[in-house]
Amino acid sequence: MQEVIQTPVKNEPSKGEKFLRALKKQNGWLFVMPALIIMAVFTFYPIISALVTAFLEGYNGLEGAASIEGIGFGNFRDVVMSTAPVPADFVVCLENTLLFALISVPLSTLLALLISVALNSIKSLQKAYQTLFFLPYLTNSLAMGAVFATFFNIVSTGNHVETVGLFNNFLGLFGIEPINWINAYSAAFEQAFNPWAGRFVVIIFEIWSGLPFKILIIFSALQSVNKQYYDAAKVDGATKYRTLTKITVPLISPTLSYLLVTGIMGGLKSYSAIVGLFNQYMGPNEDYEMGTMVGYIYGCISSGATGAASAGSLILFAIIMVFTAINLWVSKKKVHY
Repeated sequence: MQEVIQTPVKNEPSKGEKFLRALKKQNGWLFVMPALIIMAVFTFYPIISALVTAFLEGYNGLEGAASIEGIGFGNFRDVVMSTAPVPADFVVCLENTLLFALISVPLSTLLALLISVALNSIKSLQKAYQTLFFLPYLTNSLAMGAVFATFFNIVSTGNHVETVGLFNNFLGLFGIEPINWINAYSAAFEQAFNPWAGRFVVIIFEIWSGLPFKILIIFSALQSVNKQYYDAAKVDGATKYRTLTKITVPLISPTLSYLLVTGIMGGLKSYSAIVGLFNQYMGPNEDYEMGTMVGYIYGCISSGATGAASAGSLILFAIIMVFTAINLWVSKKKVHY
């Protein structure tokens, strides 16, 4: 008779062992879990909360559900029609936001490109100049705005002018009378605040404060450009302008596209610079004359219009997405990878 060989029966792992084995296979998730929890609390939850409260008409975060008047698009109507309980005009804030972003970002990127190209040709003092240009980026924007405001501020007592600011002193060299840039009213010169003068100050500040980061990124991109292209351009007798437009710009176009996209996204969210230059009401007359979309949203929150603030944040999000899509569409045609 044939003998039957019995194979040993393996012991089935317990539920606890199965669970431990499953955990070992998910070690990667365990490492990123703390970051996911933080993002869920401070990023995902606020986004979902804003989406919900934007459609709760009359919602006030301090009063809770008792303040809800209904569900619909009432908050969006209040924001667009400027009927929300906040001393700011939505159209003015939107105009300021677009003006600051669409003027300051391209100009600062162009200046950063020219400065970076110049720095790239100065071998001996590159590190010193890089440090000098990068210093404003390390300073708090509110502090920079307060200091920058003194360049344009007119300090006077009655009809006696104590100082008209550094910029007005510079204009005086050309025979130009002092301009009231950021004061509510200048008694010495009988000048009320001119919003366009204030916008000019904000744009200059935005350009200046945005230069350091752009210079650093563009200068790093220039280091990766193959020097043989420049040698060939010299042999062909190309001018510096043609070398810049036909060699440098196309080769670093991905970096320039990145700076334009992120710069416009940041410019559409400008807030602290205006507060530093003026005050928390974003204007010398405390009526949000220099207000931006973010300032409008904060104004709604401080006024208790939480629903309107959420609606305003969604409108700002939609505007940012539109400009980002336009930038990406243009970059497909103009950017050389």
